[in-house]
Amino acid sequence: MRNQPHETRDEPNTKNGSQPIEELNERSDEASVALNKPLEPDASATRVPKSELPAAKPKRRRALDLAGHTIEQNLWILAGPLIAERLLQSTVDAADMAMVGRVGASAVAAVGLSNQISMIATGFFDAIRVGTTSVIARRVGAGRFDEAQRTLRQSLLIAACLGFISFMFFSVYAGGSLKMMGAAPDVIAMGVRYFWWKGLSLCFEYVTMTFAAGLRGSGHTELPMYVGTVVNLLNLCGNYVLINGHYGFPRLGAEGAGLSTAFARFIGMLLITYLVSNKRNPLRGWSRGSFKPDGEALGRVLQIGLPASGERLTLRGAQILYTRAISSLGTNAYAAHQIAMRIESLSLVIGFSFGASTTTLVGQYLGFGDKEKAELAARKAQKLASLAMGCAGVALFFAAPSVVHLFIPDNPAVAQMGAMVLRIVAAAQPFMAMNHVFAGGLRGAGDTKWVMYITGGSAWGVRVVLTYLFIKTLGFGLEGAWYAMVTDLFIRSMLFRWRFGTGHWKDIHV
Repeated sequence: MRNQPHETRDEPNTKNGSQPIEELNERSDEASVALNKPLEPDASATRVPKSELPAAKPKRRRALDLAGHTIEQNLWILAGPLIAERLLQSTVDAADMAMVGRVGASAVAAVGLSNQISMIATGFFDAIRVGTTSVIARRVGAGRFDEAQRTLRQSLLIAACLGFISFMFFSVYAGGSLKMMGAAPDVIAMGVRYFWWKGLSLCFEYVTMTFAAGLRGSGHTELPMYVGTVVNLLNLCGNYVLINGHYGFPRLGAEGAGLSTAFARFIGMLLITYLVSNKRNPLRGWSRGSFKPDGEALGRVLQIGLPASGERLTLRGAQILYTRAISSLGTNAYAAHQIAMRIESLSLVIGFSFGASTTTLVGQYLGFGDKEKAELAARKAQKLASLAMGCAGVALFFAAPSVVHLFIPDNPAVAQMGAMVLRIVAAAQPFMAMNHVFAGGLRGAGDTKWVMYITGGSAWGVRVVLTYLFIKTLGFGLEGAWYAMVTDLFIRSMLFRWRFGTGHWKDIHV
């Protein structure tokens, strides 16, 4: 039997005439939390023997049901589409890198360094993305769909502004940014052309990611999966024809990869806007309300999102120093690093998916008033993710040389270094799963300040310090940088586990 929900301020108020979540779900075809009750039998009806009754159809479990489904069922409803979406994205990213790798190590370095810089801009946007998911999860869990839609509108306004500002910045400072990262002249020449298109794509990506964040918070991870599938396939096809010049298109090299990304993300923005507005989900009426800036609604998002943005920016700052140290080892070392990161991201799909699912479930269970299930959901997600990523780590260790060779077959030095560092990170896969899931649970509860403290402290105090010690002082080369990264991830996972275990996140009001 389900535990009775605790009294919280996030539960719907039935005394003032508002409807409880049970009635909302019975009346609304947009509810993601269906709490349907079985009909009482009619005493006057003629009873039919059970043997003559038609076989009942199995219940379709496509949407979250906080009361009727088990935690495992809700977890897989969320995680399944996320795994499919991220797996496709990581596969396409890896294919992109393989295509760019055919151009040469300089092209790989140009794309990699440009992406590192664009992640800084994304760090500012994370204030909107994380805050949107957490707030909407609470509102949908409590059955307050109008407030969830209002939150989405405010987030979209800020996302559009941030996208335009990012594009303008990258248009002006592309060359200087790459030079600051320690890029060689030939890398800068390729990177500037790629950078312009990459900056333009952020205008579309931020709007798409805001819609996706809202949908995930509402429990509808399948719609972002459809959009991600289209975007990634378009990007892959565009890269094929533009990087090396197939079917009569010009050979654009790294610039072709940027142009393809911008076009695919533009189509993705149009598609997700259509799906949110027309498909059954709690946010479907988002466009019918006022778009006037709302300080209260936006304040709720930023209350949670600003520490998340601080976390990302702190991490990106550490990663810039980390990347600079690696790029100082030469173009081959940095190309090997980028290829290894793309391959390793395939295993991170599992951790990311269960982490994002945990964010939604913890937020919705807290909004629904069940703190015990919120905690249990995170712990079950962590066990599943650690087991799956542990298996992925074993496969990664043994397949590393063969997989890296597929990316850059004509450069044995890069292939050897890439395989070496992949085997280092293979051992850390279970701890990386713990990192993603417990951090996701804390974000879902709104405890983003501690996520920022732990991430920033470990990234700077462990990764940066050890990287410069291993590379500059001890001369370990690329291998030393990856030992530093793995140590950082291990310590971070232990700290997230400790913070989640304290239970302070259960009393945060969103």
